[in-house]
Parts: sequence; structure tokens; C-alpha cells
Amino acid sequence: MKKIKVAVIGVGYLGEFHADKYHANNSVDLIGVVDSNRKRRDAISKKLNISSFSDYTKVLDHVDAVSISVPTDLHFKIGKFFVENGKHVLMEKPFTKNLSEAIKLENIAKKKGVVLQIGHIERFNKAYIKLEEHVKNPLFIECNRISPFKVRGTEVDVIMDLMIHDLDIILKLNKSKIKSIHAKGINVLTNNADIANARITFENDCVCNLSSSRISAKVERKMRVFQKNAYFSINYNDNIIDIYKKTAGKKLSSIRKKTINYEKNDSLKKEIDSFVDCIKLKKSPIVSSNDGINALKYALEISKKIKR
Repeated sequence: MKKIKVAVIGVGYLGEFHADKYHANNSVDLIGVVDSNRKRRDAISKKLNISSFSDYTKVLDHVDAVSISVPTDLHFKIGKFFVENGKHVLMEKPFTKNLSEAIKLENIAKKKGVVLQIGHIERFNKAYIKLEEHVKNPLFIECNRISPFKVRGTEVDVIMDLMIHDLDIILKLNKSKIKSIHAKGINVLTNNADIANARITFENDCVCNLSSSRISAKVERKMRVFQKNAYFSINYNDNIIDIYKKTAGKKLSSIRKKTINYEKNDSLKKEIDSFVDCIKLKKSPIVSSNDGINALKYALEISKKIKR
């Protein structure tokens, strides 16, 4: 089968990993990378023995698809260029800087019949995939996502930077509509919220508590989910899921614990391999543009409440 020709637009910290994964995929011909930083693009070009470009428009005639990993305020402009020209796009999260841009891109992609996948990487984590099999009717969900401060990503607040991952997950796990949102946040090192907490209530009375910080001394990505007679704890970093289930009988002490440890989980590789498969097999992506819109919608609402 003919290889899919791909370019990576933006090869900063995350974009470099995109390039590495495409380069290792046997179904892909990575034709080059694009970045405004000459030193950066040439370094990746030399490492992978591929071409480099300063202008993303110059790769149009050479590709079937692109990964876009540039600052969020450029997502719409660059994404629109490729989607309008019939190219498949993997767009890093957050989808765009506002809802109207995201909806426009989704509509163009549908009209052109191209794959438009959004980079919510936790959906490809083995522990989360296993968790999804068990969660049926969540009653309470708690998410904690913290990391040390990095200048990268600070063009947006911590909600769009980190919390949006957990928003995508809870919207996937609990299909009910959101009834109310209460949120608080503070600016510490930037002009945007660096620490935030949101309490979300769904129409089915499920309650979610989300906390995110980008000024912590450590990295932590954890989630706990409670449903009738069961409790699940997931550690995204260590690829561990603990499952607690009530055994037969009514005694409170009759609880069985099962721990599942996974080998090293390359979620980005799985995300990119899935994107390539969607192009080859003409399938809908696991994380669709509609998923990206939903996560973005509530991330923006939380940000708005905090700014108020």
C-alpha cells in the first residue's frame, strides 16, 4: 500500500515527538518538518534525515496529512489552510482558541471529507482504556493534574493547558449533560490562571471535582471514579489502575481490590498510529473534532468564570 506523506508543523517540545513517531511508522513517509525557528527545524531535519521548511504553505503539494503542534492562536489559521485543501489534520489540543473557530474547522473538514483528529492523548493511555470498560454510571469523579512550571504553554491558562485533558475524559465517561459549573483559580507566575479548581454537576447528579496546577514541584496525573459498589483509581504516569469492588453480601468490609500494572505505554505513538489508520481505512477518529469542541466549550466556560 502507498505510504501516507506527512509533515509536522511546529517542532517545539511536543512537535519533535510527533516527528519521531511518524518517522517510526512503516505506513508513513515523513517528508519534512516546518518551524519558524531555523535552528530548531534544522536540528530535527538532520536528526531524522528529512527536509525542513520555514513556511507551512510550501509543503501543501507534498503531503496527504499534517500534525499541527504550534501555539493555540495559530491553530485555526494553519488548520484551515490544510483542511480547505483536502489534507488530513491531527491538531494538538486545545482545538482552537475559541468555539467559533473550532466549529468552522469541523464544518470544513466534513465538507472536504478529511480526518480531523484532536490530540487528547489520555484517551490512548492503556489504563484509561481499561477504566472505560468498567465505568458504567459514575457518581463522583475526582481529577488531579499538576506539573512543574514551564514557559512552554503559558500563552493559555492552566485550564486550556492541563485541565482540558480531564474535561475530555469526564465528558467521555459520563454521557449526561452538564448542569452547573463552579470554578476558582489564581494567577501566580503568569497573567493567566496557573492553579484552578472546578466543580461540575451533571444532570444525572454525577459530581466531578477537577484540580490543576502548573507550578507544582512534581508531576501528577490521577483520577478516581466512584460508582455503585465500585471505586476505580487511575495513575496515568505509572500506568496503574486499582479496582475496588464490593463482593457478594452486605458487609462493608467485603471489598476486593485488584491492581493492574501496564508496561510502558507510549500514548502518543498510539494516538499517531490511530490517526494514520483512520486515513488508510477511512474511519472516524477516536477523538473527533466534536470531542475537541465539547472539551473546549467547557474549558472556556471555566476560564470565563475564573476571570470574572
